[in-house]
Amino acid sequence: MKNTNYIYIFLFAAMAMTSCRDYFDANELDNGNYRPTDVRTSMTYTLTDNDVASIGKQCTYKGSDTVPSVYEQKALSLCTVEDSTVYTAWKRIAADKAFNDDAGADIFVPMFMAQKFPYLNAGTICQVTYPLYEGKSQRQQAFGNISAYTLTENDYRTIWGGRGASYLTAEKETALTDFLKNTFTTATEGKMMMLTYNYSELKPDTIYPPLKYECTVSELLAAQETTEHQLTGTVGIVRSTLSGRFYLMDNGDSIYVYGLTDEDGNRVWKDKGIQTGDIITLKGKYAIMDNEPVLADAVYISHTHPNSVSNKRAPRHIQKATIENGVKQAVYILQNGEWTLYDNELLYRMEILPQSIYTAMGATNINNADEVIGGYLRRTYPYAQDKQIYMIVYYGSNGLTADEWTYDGTNFVMNTGYVQDVMSFVLNTGWVANISTYYTTPFVGDGPADFTMQAVSLDGLNYIWRYQASYGMTASAYVSGTNHPVEGWLISPKIRLKKSTAPFLTFYHAVRYGNPVSNLEWLKVRVTDNYTGDVTTTEWRHLPFTDSIPDGSNWVFRNAGKFDLSEYNGETVVIAFEYNTTIGEVPSAPTWEIQDILVAEEEEVDEFIKAGNAKRGITE
Repeated sequence: MKNTNYIYIFLFAAMAMTSCRDYFDANELDNGNYRPTDVRTSMTYTLTDNDVASIGKQCTYKGSDTVPSVYEQKALSLCTVEDSTVYTAWKRIAADKAFNDDAGADIFVPMFMAQKFPYLNAGTICQVTYPLYEGKSQRQQAFGNISAYTLTENDYRTIWGGRGASYLTAEKETALTDFLKNTFTTATEGKMMMLTYNYSELKPDTIYPPLKYECTVSELLAAQETTEHQLTGTVGIVRSTLSGRFYLMDNGDSIYVYGLTDEDGNRVWKDKGIQTGDIITLKGKYAIMDNEPVLADAVYISHTHPNSVSNKRAPRHIQKATIENGVKQAVYILQNGEWTLYDNELLYRMEILPQSIYTAMGATNINNADEVIGGYLRRTYPYAQDKQIYMIVYYGSNGLTADEWTYDGTNFVMNTGYVQDVMSFVLNTGWVANISTYYTTPFVGDGPADFTMQAVSLDGLNYIWRYQASYGMTASAYVSGTNHPVEGWLISPKIRLKKSTAPFLTFYHAVRYGNPVSNLEWLKVRVTDNYTGDVTTTEWRHLPFTDSIPDGSNWVFRNAGKFDLSEYNGETVVIAFEYNTTIGEVPSAPTWEIQDILVAEEEEVDEFIKAGNAKRGITE
């Protein structure tokens, strides 16, 4: 009975196996050609350091021989005898552990995906996150031309005029710009200098040297010279508006001005509208009247009303002086042939790392800047605001340098030049990059987004472009009732159009004042694929407005239209917004406000405009 059961079981198994064989034969699924379909449309992958290293690897092994890797072969195939840019840039991938502008993920990741996921089928879409080295900001790059200098005893004597003081006071710091100009005569434009010098609030007791024609009140009081001198100060206590008798105040010192006239001897107080608190420049002679020092024969030169000079905010000095144990440090820059304290309004603060930080570490340089300086910033600025940018000058392992930290709402993040970028890849007959958005920033509430500003002509103004959290990037040449002829540029970071097909630029803007005809001359959009770092030496292409711009009658933000960038497919471009009222007369200077910039493929731009108009309630 048992044997019979075994026979039945054997026959049943044989029939089942025959049945399966017939099924697999019928569907040709019994050999190595069979693969299950594997299509993924929501796949993500993040490249590791090892992944990036493998892409930057030059050689592979075939038996005992070495051959160029597929990545090296790809880089070589994109070079010519005249241009080996891609190959040179590809070799940087291994060193930087990141892709770059000329050796991008769009070129090399498709080959990596083919090797990593050989079993995936056509139709698969993968979002790949990868490291990209964009380089440090232009602000940081500018500090690559910085040197350090410490004033010597001879330098102090030169600045003081041989008085022998071995430190500077606040009034004498103003002489540092001339000192730098006379000392570093071969310095080139953009040169930076970190000065270190002794500093004190106390004035030395030694006798003042002979005065120059222009001087301060304190210098004149000390020298008591009776020749004519020019002084600038604040209008203090007024004794007579008819005769123009008042006290001229200057850093705590004062001298009584005994009557103020014009060059012809006419009284000018009421005619010029001089008021207490005005900043006034005049010339006169030192004298003593009733045992009081006075400025006699005073002649009016000019004055300003500091409380009503501008309806804009006063410029802020972003450079924080570093003073420890009577030693002060500051950074100066050579611009337009003149040395000035370094300033950049995109920064919240720029300062030199205090010497006490090095002393506490027992070191002369900082090797772990992210940790050390990040900690210093957290302690020093506990109430930092989101998006604020701090530039710190310090001695690193390679000498004097500068880096930026941005507060992200929680911590200070060092701007290393590395970012985590994301790109979409699609598998059809092979893997290809699917790029549609190349650049976007809202400006409003999100900062200037690494845009830079260059003023070509200020006509006495402090700035033209500025960032306002509620309105975006704004430009104006109207100050205190005067329309100034100025030229200022707002310049984008680099925008890569490596895989673009039909890229367009669009943005929203408001234009108030001016007039439609002049505004078209004064407000322009520019583009270049060869930005030199200076708008005046760059060859720009004008992108005319496709639609009429706002007529200047209101503050309503409207879409500026679509600007075709397809001429730059495969290139890296820089876009700029030029505000230029130096063309013709300036009857009414406009205010230009820009927000919500997008550079993308046309279909995405159309959707962006549709959504932007809906957000603003624009139906036309």
